Amino acid sequence: MQPSKTNSFSKIISSVFYVGYFPLRGGGSWAALLCLVYFILFRLFLVDFLNIAENLFFILNVLLLFLHVPLSIFTINRSISEKDPDPHHVVIDEWVGMYIPLVFLEFNLFALVLGFFIFRFFDIFKPYPINKIEDLPGSYGVLGDDVVAGIFTFIFVFIIQNFIDLPII
Repeated sequence: MQPSKTNSFSKIISSVFYVGYFPLRGGGSWAALLCLVYFILFRLFLVDFLNIAENLFFILNVLLLFLHVPLSIFTINRSISEKDPDPHHVVIDEWVGMYIPLVFLEFNLFALVLGFFIFRFFDIFKPYPINKIEDLPGSYGVLGDDVVAGIFTFIFVFIIQNFIDLPII
């Protein structure tokens, strides 16, 4: 029996093009790292190579972020089950959570890499209230904790940037 196109599509998107199936542990870290690399290359290509204005790049990324959320909810709902409510191969939630600080922080390689490590800290240890968001049903809990971790990451790196003179790379 052939898998349905919806299930195949959901599998591809929810695993971030099969990153969630990497044989090495830590699919969430790989997805967040891939998101960071993608964002940097996307910015270099659009802003530095094609000379797209920074404001337009920002608007484009906000639109992409808002498109990622319903797409993630849709694909996560089709990738989870009662038996496995948060499978390891579903890593689109880490992608979306990592994308939040990348979009809203000033483009500074040092700050973005710092954001990656802070995001992974919040996502792994899930301090309050992130741990409570995770209890939401279905895809809302799977995605919600990473969205809140991404927002917390933005706030922390933003504060660090404004109180400590980070190296500009």
